[in-house]
Amino acid sequence: RMGAGTSRIGGLTDKQIQKYVKETGFAPSELEFLYRRFKSLCKRGDTLGRADVEDNEHLKTNPYVNRLYSVMPKNEFGEVNFETFVTTAAVFRPGRDINGKLQFIFNLFDYNMDDTLEAHELSDMIRTVRPDIADDENKELVEKTMADILAKGGDLYKDGEVHGKSFIAYAKLLPGIDKLLTLNLADELNLKVE
Repeated sequence: RMGAGTSRIGGLTDKQIQKYVKETGFAPSELEFLYRRFKSLCKRGDTLGRADVEDNEHLKTNPYVNRLYSVMPKNEFGEVNFETFVTTAAVFRPGRDINGKLQFIFNLFDYNMDDTLEAHELSDMIRTVRPDIADDENKELVEKTMADILAKGGDLYKDGEVHGKSFIAYAKLLPGIDKLLTLNLADELNLKVE
């Protein structure tokens, strides 16, 4: 058995591994996968910086990565450390509450953090995944989506605005949403990290 300070997974000590297992629910093998993946992304040191994201061909083409990176807590240098990376990934572990996953997604697009998904925020979300869409089609899609959320998720405050609770209630009705928002590392453990 290795000592508490001995590195077992790359640069992680047994004590850190135990801490992350307790805090996130990831198994040591999953933490190893995540640590290696994280380190492969960090081209300039031990933390993930904006330049690492922008220089990575796979990350810079993912429409959600920039927004995700923007909302993750950062150190004093504006970079994400492994602890933040792993605790963010843990939100989407199998068995985690769908409400927590959906709240996280809602927060990604509630840019001003006022618990309201405004038309311009929804429009930006649509533009992120469909940059080629015409302005009038985008506007129509925003109006239809907001009306659907309020009709199916409820206008809880009777103000005609999409709040977090309405969004979550609506999104829970979408077929396969929990599976879509679940990060199953068991399927990934056999993949080779770049």
